[in-house]
Amino acid sequence: MKITLHHPASSYGVPVILDDAGDVMTYPAGLKLIRARFGLSVRDVGALCDVSPRTVESWEGNRPPSAAALNVLGLLLEREQTGEKPAKPAKTGRRGTA
Repeated sequence: MKITLHHPASSYGVPVILDDAGDVMTYPAGLKLIRARFGLSVRDVGALCDVSPRTVESWEGNRPPSAAALNVLGLLLEREQTGEKPAKPAKTGRRGTA
């Protein structure tokens, strides 16, 4: 699984999410799978991307995530591929965290 700009489905600088077979995923399905893969809550993803949990929920609904958020999550996936254990975000983020 990866998030990349280097795919024909990527346009205008917006990355796409590819599954393990290299097929394009919808943003809601891809984001839910990323959260499940890393054991992250909506709040955790919000802290990583510096957005509110409600924004993450909207991404998992029908609203596309920002390119910046996709890039952050792409780095998380890259770390997994290199064997680096990604750390869960600290619970001291600006938005939506305690």
